[in-house]
Amino acid sequence: MLRSLARTFADDSGLSAIGRPFVRKTVPIACTPRTETIETNANGSPLSIPPATWLICFVPGLRHQWWHRFADTRHKHVFALRPLGDGTWLLVEPWWTRMMVSVLTLDEAVRFLRWGAMGDILRVRESIPGRGSQFRGWANCSVLVSFLLGRSYWTWTPNGLYRKLLAEPDVKALDLACFLKTHLLEEVGKHENVALKAIPARRHEQLEEVLLELGTALVTAMVSPPAVGLHKAAISECVRFDRAVAAYWASGPERAAARIRKILLDARQRGEIGFDDCRTAARRFLAMLQGNFHMEIVFGLRAAPCAKEVRDHVTFAVAVFLRGAHPPGASRENTTRCRSLTDGNAAPVAQGLIREVGESIREIVRGDDWESVADWAETVWSDYVACTGLTWEQASGRIRRAWESCSAASSCSSPG
Repeated sequence: MLRSLARTFADDSGLSAIGRPFVRKTVPIACTPRTETIETNANGSPLSIPPATWLICFVPGLRHQWWHRFADTRHKHVFALRPLGDGTWLLVEPWWTRMMVSVLTLDEAVRFLRWGAMGDILRVRESIPGRGSQFRGWANCSVLVSFLLGRSYWTWTPNGLYRKLLAEPDVKALDLACFLKTHLLEEVGKHENVALKAIPARRHEQLEEVLLELGTALVTAMVSPPAVGLHKAAISECVRFDRAVAAYWASGPERAAARIRKILLDARQRGEIGFDDCRTAARRFLAMLQGNFHMEIVFGLRAAPCAKEVRDHVTFAVAVFLRGAHPPGASRENTTRCRSLTDGNAAPVAQGLIREVGESIREIVRGDDWESVADWAETVWSDYVACTGLTWEQASGRIRRAWESCSAASSCSSPG
């Protein structure tokens, strides 16, 4: 074979295909024997992977198909799901035209599990190396899922596969409500543990530094893709699986609020804050950490933020929170540090709000006369007076400039 590849093919006349003299050349081909070896296990695989447990969903059809009349009412299709351990799920669903293998977020996986609950869901452990065979013939959904599990059952219907699997001693039917409750607890526990365990208990550091570090850890966990999928699943399934969502709330947001409350109690004992109800204050601070920043990510309005964006967001929330938390007799040092984050010299906080108000008024109220929109702007700014420390008289000039600059930008970008 190698010698034949090294030869130059030509016709008997010695001419090339375009009639020119053909020059014979011999191109040497190196023949290097393969010396590398790959170790394999007893099953002939280079990697030993423990058998996984799948959720096998036997479901009714979502759209009518001609063969449905010959299938069981509840078992017209079958597919497989399993969690991957990092907040995502692996879906294997045989179609007529392809084998769909996809990685889903938790909220996406719950949609398929709800479909599975319309029929039956079985917990099945796959067999390795398996006893299936590729010489099964017709590869419909039942045959392919049976092959995925390493089973050798001769059945071509979802209901037939269901009865075969259910007869196995280790296969159990799944109660979706109980499963989701347990799974949500496990997932939210992972995220909260990562966020809270990174913060050691420190009773003598300044409250601002502790809140900054704790808030950064919490927000980083909140905006991670697995946590966003967990939040979406809790929202979408709050009516159908209320116990699961209640467990999610108790082990997630409530646990974080309890940690913040302990920090605030220590700060109150040191005289740093003047809150009487630290439980409510902790919940308010947690809500400030979430805010629109978290909701925009949940609704897909923005991509996951970088570390700097998270830190800036937390810095703003801590600054606003501490400005209302200091007691009337707080030290001048604490008051000055808090005001330095919210006075006119600090662009990230007060000026950011001023710009946002100016742009919002431009969108809400149409008109180029400041006097006609000033009342609207004053009403909107009244919600920010407490957190910025700037009265309307102090902020109105800068809000007007932001409003005018927004108008100039709009006129420059308009066609014509």
